[in-house]
Amino acid sequence: MRERDLRSLEFDKVVSLVAGFAVSEPGRERALSLRPSTEPEVVRERLRASAEMVALRGHAGALPITEFPDMRRLLLAAAREGAVLDGESLLKIRDFVLGSRHVASFLRSRVEPFPRVAALAANLLAPKELADALLKALADDGSLLDDASPQLKRLRNRLREERVELEARLLRSLSQPGMEPFVSDYLVTMRNRRFVLPLKLNYAERLEGIVQDRSVSGETLFVEPMWAVELNNRLMMLESEVEAEERRIFMQLSAMVRGYATELGMTFDAMVELDALNARAIFAERFRCIEPDTSPGMTELLQARHPLLVTSGHEVVPIDLVIPAERRGIVISGPNTGGKTVALKTLGLLSLMAQAGLLIPAREGSRTAIFKSVFADIGDEQSIETSLSTFSAHVANLSELLRSLAEPALVILDEPGAGTDPAEGAALAIGIMKYLAARKCTVAVATHSTAVKLHAYSGHDYDVAAVDFDPERLIPLYRLKPGTIGQSYGLAVAERLGLPSEVIDAARAAMGENTLEMERALKRLEAERARLEAEAAKLREREHEFRRREHEALEAAEKARERAAAERARLREEVRALIADLKREGEDLLREIKTHAKSRRDLGRFLEGAAQRLEQVAPALDALEEAEQAPLKVGDQVEFGGIRGELLVLEPARAVIRRGGLRIEVAPERLRSARRVSGSAPRGKPQPMPTVTVSAAAEEREQLNLIGMRTSEALGKLEEFLDQAYLANRQEVTIIHGIGSGALKKAIQEYLASSPYCAEFRDAEPRRGGAGATIVKLNL
Repeated sequence: MRERDLRSLEFDKVVSLVAGFAVSEPGRERALSLRPSTEPEVVRERLRASAEMVALRGHAGALPITEFPDMRRLLLAAAREGAVLDGESLLKIRDFVLGSRHVASFLRSRVEPFPRVAALAANLLAPKELADALLKALADDGSLLDDASPQLKRLRNRLREERVELEARLLRSLSQPGMEPFVSDYLVTMRNRRFVLPLKLNYAERLEGIVQDRSVSGETLFVEPMWAVELNNRLMMLESEVEAEERRIFMQLSAMVRGYATELGMTFDAMVELDALNARAIFAERFRCIEPDTSPGMTELLQARHPLLVTSGHEVVPIDLVIPAERRGIVISGPNTGGKTVALKTLGLLSLMAQAGLLIPAREGSRTAIFKSVFADIGDEQSIETSLSTFSAHVANLSELLRSLAEPALVILDEPGAGTDPAEGAALAIGIMKYLAARKCTVAVATHSTAVKLHAYSGHDYDVAAVDFDPERLIPLYRLKPGTIGQSYGLAVAERLGLPSEVIDAARAAMGENTLEMERALKRLEAERARLEAEAAKLREREHEFRRREHEALEAAEKARERAAAERARLREEVRALIADLKREGEDLLREIKTHAKSRRDLGRFLEGAAQRLEQVAPALDALEEAEQAPLKVGDQVEFGGIRGELLVLEPARAVIRRGGLRIEVAPERLRSARRVSGSAPRGKPQPMPTVTVSAAAEEREQLNLIGMRTSEALGKLEEFLDQAYLANRQEVTIIHGIGSGALKKAIQEYLASSPYCAEFRDAEPRRGGAGATIVKLNL
């Protein structure tokens, strides 16, 4: 792709915006080097990587990547055998290693759902051993720490001690009696890396020494006493040993860096890629970008926005720009300043951005094809870099364009054929459009030419669209209207801007009847298009309203089901609680009957009351179950509140019921099937009251035979028998259990000893069974 086309579509400005979000200079350089790819797989991989980074940032937060230098020069310097890096260079390497390891740690547990980012993270190979060694050895100013090696620590400690000792001796010498006339300043300083004393010119009268330097004024000599020469020499020897040890450590660290050169190089490349990819993701977040569908076929940009217009701070009106797969392009017409060129640039720029792996500022569902070449012939006053081209320059550009056409291609033409005779220019534009339509090209044209508009409108190769314009106020609306031809409104705008009416009238007269008729036809066409669009909008609104009501009806039905489930649970809980109450009250009543506090008549009244209480709950539970099992339908008896009636109409958003001569409209979710009237019975027949029935077979009224039964079964029968005997007001009963092993008899008598029914028991008389039976006296 030609650089001039990228500049014409302002692709260079967009990548500069992206580069501004990178944190490192190498990352900015990588972002600025972005160029559109023509390989579909490469494009899709780039777009997926950008989308993954956006998703990762949304899931885990901002990538903790900080500024880092260009490591290539440092790694190249360390690669030479025997090379020794200074502390500043090693400090840069240390900070880079630590920073890359921090990024790797952040990504390690977060990149599994993002394979393309994970592939970059896998190349963050800066070793921990190198990080530890550099941390241990280097201070934050690049100097070596004392702990860089035991030898360095020992030498530095010795050097410090001897310096302190020498300085102390020199200070004491300045303070000796009689030194005052010879001392220029009471301090110890250094000259030529040796400790000296600042003395006056007459020092030799008092002190023997070597002059190492002289002050600017010449009044002070910096003298090294002879007794300090050997001590200074020892210090210099120690300093040389320290320097040698420091050089050895720097050499060791440099060799370590050289040993990890491959890993550091891969880490640097990965960090640069991550920085540039992160910049693309930040750009996508700031401009609300999406990943477009790049499958072959139609071009469909929905709610597309030119990113440079967004940065301008002005309100940006999104446009929909659609070129169906069966069409070769689109011709956009309309007045000046209406947005034709912006629409062309938006199409070209977003296509280039997608092929460079940048997400595009448009709505989800947008689609853009992948082109082998993108050409733009734009000569407008809206670009900062370009000025209005001459006709010959346009033709030269078009000639080069057609010679270097690589299909499939995107060709953007702003006012083709402009700058020459209008008829010849229109004919040239139509010829170019036909030539490109015969090839695998997507063409976008902006024009004022009526001939070019009609050629596109009447043919099958091109769609047409017009930039929206308010003819009353004569201001652009910056929207794109598909399927229509736009008027230029040149005379109307000129009249509004103050040209004399005589000039406007003369211009209209010069246009000719055919031109005026064309304008009138275009106005009628636009009016018809507006009418159809309004009707279509109403239909869409109705469809939306129907779907909304349908959705509301479904939600209401779901809420009704939830309410029914809740009501069912409440009623069941109420029944369980009622049964528990009845059971507790019944047990209390039985105890009172046994103590003669209550009679059997009280028991009957209790059972009648219990039946009535259960009957009050049962109809509501039955009605709820019926409502769940059978959905409402027309003809059902329904109710809401206290009103009953027949269901006449049932729709998602409304229902109509009839009650007598009234018709009532309500929301369907308020209805339910009419409940059966509790306690309804034929008029005149009293409701039967519950009765208490005591069952006792003739042969079991006074005795119970348990012979042959197991103990558990026998005790169950005994409990039932005693219950019936108690209710039948028996004074005494006989339990036949036989003799056998005596186990059954023992179990029965143990049960009787703890039973509230039993007042006392004894073995039966011989004539009534003897040891094989037990006589029980009931506790009435």
